[in-house]
Formats: sequence, structure tokens, C-alpha cells
Amino acid sequence: MPFWWISPTTSLVRRIHATRARGALVVTGGGVRALAWLFGEAGASRTVADAQIPYSVAALDEYVGTRAEQHVSADEARRMADRAYWRALELMSRGRPGPIGEVSAFGLGCTAAIVTDRPRRGDHRAHIAARTATAVRTYSLVLNKGARDRSGEETVVSRLVLNAVAAACGLDSRLDLKLGRGDNLQESQGPALDELARLAAGELSAVTVEPDGSMSAGAPERQAILAGSFNPLHDGHTKLAETASQALCRPVAFEISISNVEKPDLELAILHARLAQFRGRFRVAVTRAATFVEKTRLMRDTTFVVGVDTAVRLFDERFYPPYDASRDPDSSGTAVGVAMSQMLRCGASFLVAGRFSKGQFSTLADISVPPAYRGMFTAIPESRFRTDISSTEIRSQTLSS
Repeated sequence: MPFWWISPTTSLVRRIHATRARGALVVTGGGVRALAWLFGEAGASRTVADAQIPYSVAALDEYVGTRAEQHVSADEARRMADRAYWRALELMSRGRPGPIGEVSAFGLGCTAAIVTDRPRRGDHRAHIAARTATAVRTYSLVLNKGARDRSGEETVVSRLVLNAVAAACGLDSRLDLKLGRGDNLQESQGPALDELARLAAGELSAVTVEPDGSMSAGAPERQAILAGSFNPLHDGHTKLAETASQALCRPVAFEISISNVEKPDLELAILHARLAQFRGRFRVAVTRAATFVEKTRLMRDTTFVVGVDTAVRLFDERFYPPYDASRDPDSSGTAVGVAMSQMLRCGASFLVAGRFSKGQFSTLADISVPPAYRGMFTAIPESRFRTDISSTEIRSQTLSS
């Protein structure tokens, strides 16, 4: 064999490490050798955010967060992949702050029952699932019982794991599994269906995501909400939420809208990456409400926590459709008046924090609020909250460093 010859496994691993994709892997019962192959080549830290081997049933149940009726099944592999996907995003969000969602994320789960030191009554099999932002690809492999020893079956399953990683990273290359008579492999792919996918498809108007990652259709009402793009979430946001919570004597949740009046809808991958920043910390409402008029209709009797720059835009005619007298019950004569009247009728109020910009610190007192709507606005004193950090500055610093 020539000294320069590179094995197909090494070649594929190097190609995987060269992609802009990063994920978490969880394997049990088989497929562990794939982890050794991935870690055996330089650049593994670019691809693998986390790798776990919850080998006991209790450990696997703890990882997935639920007790499965059948642990070696396609459904369990998909649950593992889903948990691994969000695990990867969560770990990536804790890294260097900067633009969110630049690196594609994937989660892979493998559960297998292969040759052991005691007779196995059922099939020798493996189920592997790979989750990305929009899709789940599942592989179900049944091996010819007795055709291979433990090492041989482990090699086949590990090759399939590596192929699944390659596919999740967007590569076309695959290893030859060297399947024989009596072996059977079935592959399937479908959309990653959850409440967020339904929201993106327009089937839902809002989804509430709890700190543990569980989701439910709809948005909270009679809450305190801090809305933003959170690209990235930073200490200014969390300190503002804490200050507002103390002032209002209730928890503050966050809100992200996938719709924007000036930009295309957020891609699911970007949305997931931003949501991962809140994992284990805060409740988040995800909506299609691009404007505060839409937000107040969706989340009635809500106090919105905003910066003074956002409060200024609430009174800027440029951010509203042309004036329509038929929608102006208060005869305000302005598009702003129409919008503010609608928000007032929805029970909206605003808690306004000051903001340092262009060399000065501005507060609610610097805004001319019409008398009819002054009761909707309350200022957070500078003595209670001030931070001069912004997501824009963080992104700029990251890109320039």
C-alpha cells in the first residue's frame, strides 16, 4: 500500500471537518467507533460540540427526558437526535458572542442492539437519526444475525453513523457499508415537524417556548414582554428584564418575531440558534407579529419593556400604513393615533428604559407623548437601569476582531 494512501474513513472525516456545520452526537449500544474516527483527525472541535454515550437505560432516559417503551427504535433515535440538536445549539450559543446562526447545527442519535456476550433473542439492529433545522433523516439497519462478530457489527454501524453525519453536513460522499445477504437498510427523510415549523409555515400565529425547551401553541397574555431580535442576547437584555421584573413585581418573558416589516422572515435555522440562547433561562414567545400593534392584539393586557429608541419609533408615522379615517374611532387624524388607539384598547402599556446613543443618554422625558397616551408609558429611572451595550456593537466588535 503506498505510504500516501488515505483510507476512505479518514478522507470522509476530513471532509466533514472542513464543512461549516457543527453538532452534538449521542450513541448507545453501538456506533461508538464513529466518535473515535471523528476525534482521531484534526479539526474535530469545529464539527463536534458534544458527544455522549448514555449506555444504561436510566442514562438514556435522562438524556432524552422521557422513558421510552422501546429504546432501540427509530422513534427513540429521533428523540435522541432532537435533544442532541438543541444541545448543540445551546452549547454554540454560549461561545464567542457575535452574529447568531452563522454555523449550521445538527444533532445525531444512534441506538443499537448488536452482538453481546449473551444470546440476543431479537434482531441485531441499529436506528440512527440526524436532525437539522428543517429535516430529520432516519436510518434503520437490520444485520444478518451471526454473520459478523461484535467488532464487525460495530464497524458497520459506525460507518452508517459517519454517513449520517456527512449527510447532515451537506456532503454527498458516503462510506461503503459492505452489506451482505440478510442485511437490510432503510432510509427515510421528512420535515422536522414541531410548533416552530408550523409557525414558520403560517399555520400558527405564536408559539411559547419554555426554558426546558417544551413548546405550546399561542402566546402568553397579561404578561410582561421584552421584544427584540436578540442577535445576540447580552447582559443588557437580561439586566433590563430583571429590573423590569422588580418594578412590575412579575416575571418578564422575551419575544422574537420571525416577521419584520423591512426584512424577510427569519429562517428556521437562525430562529433556532437565537432561541438556544434562552435555553434553561427564560420563557420566549415566538410570533409573526412584526409591529407592536400586532403584538398587542396577540398578547392582550401586556406590559412591553422597551428601550427609548423603540418608544420613539412608536410615534413615527413612517412605521405605519397611510392614515385611514375609517379606522380612527378617536378622530386623531394621524396614523400614529390610529395605532396608539388600537394598542390602548388591547390593554397595552410600555415600560421604557433610557438609552445611550450619539453621545447622549435619552429617556422617556425626551419624547413628546400625546396627552391621550401618556398613561400608557412609564419610565425606568436611569438610577435603576443603564447599560451602554448593544447587539449591534457586539456584532461589530466580533467581526472586526
